[in-house]
Amino acid sequence: MEKETKERVQETSFNGIDTDDLVQDKPVDNCQMNLSDFALFLSVMKVKEAYEDVLSIILDESDLRLKEVKAEQVILNKSGKRAIRLDACASDTAKRQFDMEMQNDTKGDDVRKRSRFYQGMLDTPILKSGKETRYKHLPSTTIIFITKDDIFGKDLAMYTFSERCEEIPDLPLDDGTSKIFLNMSSRNGRPELVSLLQYMKCTTLNNENITVKDERIVDLDRIVEEVKQSEEWEAVKMNILEIGFEQGKELGIREGRKIGIEEGIKEGIKEGREMLVRNIESAMKNFDVDLQKACDGLGVSVAEYEEAKRQCIQ
Repeated sequence: MEKETKERVQETSFNGIDTDDLVQDKPVDNCQMNLSDFALFLSVMKVKEAYEDVLSIILDESDLRLKEVKAEQVILNKSGKRAIRLDACASDTAKRQFDMEMQNDTKGDDVRKRSRFYQGMLDTPILKSGKETRYKHLPSTTIIFITKDDIFGKDLAMYTFSERCEEIPDLPLDDGTSKIFLNMSSRNGRPELVSLLQYMKCTTLNNENITVKDERIVDLDRIVEEVKQSEEWEAVKMNILEIGFEQGKELGIREGRKIGIEEGIKEGIKEGREMLVRNIESAMKNFDVDLQKACDGLGVSVAEYEEAKRQCIQ
């Protein structure tokens, strides 16, 4: 797998994969890999037929045909440095552009503002500077974010946004842009769309939450199985396993250090109590003073001495 793909896998939280399974030397095959997991999503969506199946269900366009699909496309900013890396881009025969993102982490960043940035950057490489630049040549673009959580809280499987006039709601801006947010947690939507999202969440046709086994979902499942049998996927799994071991090792070191510190503190407190009791009792014996004077001499109260001694006996 390419370096950037591996980096993206490392950035994921291994949704659908128990990292404990990975660090305990269990085969990756024993872990349920779903399309909601970035690694499988990326491997499958680079197949044009798979992208067509998914996109045609989302847009409710059964005759949709794609011209080109690109996975992990890097978009450069004006200074020539990498600005964003898109999961899966595509263009159809009608010259429309699409970007589809699997976004499981909706709490670590603002997904809505992320979609705004992606929308702008998607247009960047299209227009070249110079007299020939014409904004009318910009194709329509649709940004699609697929999430496990309902970031809008309205219990819809699909939220579609496009620019409209606030004073005249039925007056569209017609700038050719739209943003779609798909929510795997909701069952409110077209049956085939909800079934697609449930399939992504638990990628098997035996999933009881799939109410409509649309032919496109069946075809998508066929492609998923083919991808899982490929040599490329074997390499992906090995990288996942390697990353799992690395994460497990780091976790073990952190936990070990934490436990060591805690145990050290406990041991230090214990030794401190024992030393306090020994010093007070030694002062009483060697200087022939009572408990109160021995405690006063060491700057502690009788109650503190008695509590320390009680703790030592336990």
